[in-house]
Amino acid sequence: MSDRLTGRVALVTGSGNGIGKQLALSLAAQGASVVVNDLGTDVGGQGRSSAAADLTVAEIVAAGGSAVANYDSVAESEGCDSAVSTAVAEFGSCDIVVANAGALLQNTLAGLQATDDAWLQLLKLYVGQKFFLARAAVPAMAERGWGRMLFATSEIARGTQANPLGAIAMSGGIGLCHDLANQYKGSGLTFNCYAPAAGTRTFDAYKSHMDDALRAQGVPEDQFSAFYLPPAEFIAPMLTWLCTDAASDVTGQVFSVKGSEVTRWTGTEDGPSITKNGDLRSLWTLDELDAKVPSHLLA
Repeated sequence: MSDRLTGRVALVTGSGNGIGKQLALSLAAQGASVVVNDLGTDVGGQGRSSAAADLTVAEIVAAGGSAVANYDSVAESEGCDSAVSTAVAEFGSCDIVVANAGALLQNTLAGLQATDDAWLQLLKLYVGQKFFLARAAVPAMAERGWGRMLFATSEIARGTQANPLGAIAMSGGIGLCHDLANQYKGSGLTFNCYAPAAGTRTFDAYKSHMDDALRAQGVPEDQFSAFYLPPAEFIAPMLTWLCTDAASDVTGQVFSVKGSEVTRWTGTEDGPSITKNGDLRSLWTLDELDAKVPSHLLA
């Protein structure tokens, strides 16, 4: 046990398994009291059970920490309100909120052919969760002058994975993070995103397909593990650090974390600009843009 977060109260959604669990354990090891939120679904978001959250709580308590379980669905505004209220009721405040919960929603993988229901389900889980939690927790954080919010995102947000619905949902959290970071800059509150790559249940769901591909490429089976993602525990240190006072000036950032590799994403700054004749009210012709755009904006 350490003391970087002694006296702080953390809510971590989806902390019955994987990255969320490892983060909950890490925050507790730094002295935070933790609300372990988990609906107890399978990797596809089906079913419901208290077992996963209860196990994480038991591990924290066995290690000398303080934790309680919460089983509400954070895809619903009421569930987010209840999860934050649990932190306040049990420990007196809600200082740290990590919107980590997710599921592999198969119907959303149909891309532009996805149904309206699949679209709404994805938005509620990945965008609604972040908004609802911020709405429930940020006002009291601002009153106290201290708070940390972390939003899970993904490489999918950058539009590289042929998953348009996921790209919208994952980039939505980044937009919310940037907006809140700008609003609350200098207030003692920080807002950051993380894009993790780890060997979680989601990775395991695709592991057999990866094995087949490696086998087809002639890779010996005893070398398969070299191609697997590092365990979820490797994600926790950077996320924990972002919750400490050492990161008080770090806000509005997106970090990808893969094993011990941490990368800060860039790309939100203004790039090259053109203005016709230095006058905002001077109208471009298409012929002028034919010449200026490639040479000045895209070069």
